[in-house]
Amino acid sequence: MLKTRAITAVILLALFLPLLFFASFSVLFIALSIVVAIASWEWLRLIWGHQSSLPQFWALTLLASFFVALALIPLDAFLLEQFKLFFTVFLTISAVFWLFIVPFLLKKSLGLSLNQYASFLTFLGIVVFIADWYAMIVLYRKGLGVLLSIFFLVWSADIGAYFSGKALGKHQLAPNLSPGKSIEGVIGGMILVCIFGMACLLGAHDTPHFFGLLAMQLPTYVLFIVMIFLSALSVIGDLFESQLKRLRGVKDSSHLLPGHGGVLDRIDALMPTLPIAALLILGLA
Repeated sequence: MLKTRAITAVILLALFLPLLFFASFSVLFIALSIVVAIASWEWLRLIWGHQSSLPQFWALTLLASFFVALALIPLDAFLLEQFKLFFTVFLTISAVFWLFIVPFLLKKSLGLSLNQYASFLTFLGIVVFIADWYAMIVLYRKGLGVLLSIFFLVWSADIGAYFSGKALGKHQLAPNLSPGKSIEGVIGGMILVCIFGMACLLGAHDTPHFFGLLAMQLPTYVLFIVMIFLSALSVIGDLFESQLKRLRGVKDSSHLLPGHGGVLDRIDALMPTLPIAALLILGLA
């Protein structure tokens, strides 16, 4: 299993890094669209079950919409000007979902009825994935370092939580949903995120990054609050996907990535973080 995970990770990096650093904006647009379509297919499979045709239908419809938009509308106008208000509404609805609705659903733990909330979660899933797609484009257009710094923020929260949880974890965060997560681990993740953010501020002066853009507009103590807040959001995204998987009775969102599960398993912590980060950047701009 470890060997399989490592091979898959190397292949993904070999595909992902050249896209970020060398591909044209149109190629990156297409790549992100494909990733979002696959993740939305996995989301709907968790909600409706593997036998439903709705996940495939929606994923193909979403992907076709992205391609039509790419063919008909100039990217700059489409992403940053003419439709900015339209997509900002998606970002805002997504933020409300993660900040207020998901905590309510998490409180239900394994008592949540997927049948009862299926239509609601389907609609919100559509909004969430379009918001995440747009958020990645917005952050990328502010600078590759801005988008990457959000990725590394989430990965730092995960790495810090893993090692501090292994070393110090005594109090489970959500035993029914994710027994391996501890309160001590979450705190350790937050601390590592703050360390990473400060390292960026002190060492990366020539490359635009998320923390630098915020530091230009916000006091240092507010910046620390934002770091802790975003790392907490990443945990919420991870827990909510775990809740959906346990309710559906599956271990992974799919088997597309050998050793890693599905695309959704790899981006669950990013899903709530990206729209909030994009709203912060747009608001400060």
